[in-house]
Amino acid sequence: MPLPPIAFYSIYEIAVRWGCHPADVAGWAAAGHLQVLAGIPPVSCGEETIAGLVAVPIAELMPMFRRIGPSDEQARLRRVMPLGSNTWLRVTDPADGVLVRSSDLLVDAGTLQQFEEERDLLRRPAMSTGASPRYEWDAMYAWLTWFLYEKGIPDTKTALIVLVQDWFVQNSKSGEVPDESTIRKRLTSLWHRLRGEEPA
Repeated sequence: MPLPPIAFYSIYEIAVRWGCHPADVAGWAAAGHLQVLAGIPPVSCGEETIAGLVAVPIAELMPMFRRIGPSDEQARLRRVMPLGSNTWLRVTDPADGVLVRSSDLLVDAGTLQQFEEERDLLRRPAMSTGASPRYEWDAMYAWLTWFLYEKGIPDTKTALIVLVQDWFVQNSKSGEVPDESTIRKRLTSLWHRLRGEEPA
């Protein structure tokens, strides 16, 4: 039996998927286009105890997604909304809120798919059944997402390309590495987005 589809995507994964800055994804969520969730341990909200997946007020967590300057890696979650509810509850214990990391913030895959379908995003030709990609692009993008938001954006596009080339050299199972022009084509749109520029 095959594994079920992915249930949730982080804001960083969505940013790579769409070729945009995480601040864009967080901004669209804050504007009401996407609901952001987090898994939390049991906390008190007055007389109620809340735990598990909850909706979070992403607009209050925007310092974790600054477009310019370093972003906060953690923030205190002071309000939550249980799934299925329309009411925000104030976290009373712990008194200073629940500590969450930016990578803890998730979007439900179904909600994400609906957003993409409504805007005709990610139209790609289907890969033939049984075919496997020549290079590990998905694994590279997952690593690059971690690198960019832990280490920061390289100063130049050339430096970014060199990073990716090095990753393929170190991680290629077949020994094959995509050439520089192929990597450049793959990364150009992402580079412009990361720099806050319109693609040429």
